Amino acid sequence: MNLRHKIVDPSLPVSFFEVVPPEEDKPAALEEALEVVRAVEGSVDAINLPEIHNEARPGQRTADFVPRLDPRRLGSKLRDELGVEVVTNHCVVHEPDPLPWLRETREVFGIEHLVLVGGESSGVRYPGLSVVETAERLRAAGHTGALGGISIPSRTGEAERVRRKQAAGLDFFTTQVLFDPNDIVWLVQKLNGLEARIFLSFAPVSHPRDLHFLRWLGADIPPDLDRFLRLDEASASDLSHPDRREQARTACLERSISLAQRILMEVFDSLPPDPPALGLNVEHINRRNFAPATRMLDRLSDLYSSLVAARARA
Repeated sequence: MNLRHKIVDPSLPVSFFEVVPPEEDKPAALEEALEVVRAVEGSVDAINLPEIHNEARPGQRTADFVPRLDPRRLGSKLRDELGVEVVTNHCVVHEPDPLPWLRETREVFGIEHLVLVGGESSGVRYPGLSVVETAERLRAAGHTGALGGISIPSRTGEAERVRRKQAAGLDFFTTQVLFDPNDIVWLVQKLNGLEARIFLSFAPVSHPRDLHFLRWLGADIPPDLDRFLRLDEASASDLSHPDRREQARTACLERSISLAQRILMEVFDSLPPDPPALGLNVEHINRRNFAPATRMLDRLSDLYSSLVAARARA
């Protein structure tokens, strides 16, 4: 079944695994990414590839910006070598005309399914089109692949924003990484009757730098999450024995997976009468978290599929 057909069918579970493109000119990193996808390809419906830019966000980064491989090049390699479905993200606000990029993406790289990403700040006047304008133009040009967008559940007016984008032709939305159920439960309830899929995004946390980086990216993270995950213990263990350090990080990872499971269950337990279809998107955010992310995917997939099946029976 075509990926777009799966996405728009609310009775089907649909899962993405998000892989950050490797650094440019590093064949070993590219092969490592391929190995990760080989490990999960039978567990997900598509590989979600973000487009990495040197973002001008406030605050201190956890690491210097490193140029990344064009996600379309990685996606083309994944399709050719592994035969997996690929979804590639693209920031659209810098292009007055998105059609040349779309033609190249389809004809050169063989990629049909896209996530359209807006600008970093609503206060900046960008030279290109908005996500809504881009979606309308792509659909008018006959684009038949799945089109998605990004959703930030805590953002004011998010339900109305999602509905406008869906009306323009978007089939699905991937949320910001979730660490609290309140905003996403509220958003899903506000989206009663929406004919689009909302992918709930999760990422493993096993080190203090993980939350620092996610906060820098703008993720909505409760102020007491560090204490809940006991990241102070993981950090303190860096100064002592390797075994203790590994035990602390493993315990932190397990707590982050348990939190993701709880959020999944709370969302499904709080669905409105005619909810949007829900999907699962697991991210790894950095190379160190490849293995933790595959562990999170394995743990969440069974729970998510059972929740979708129970909802379909109801």
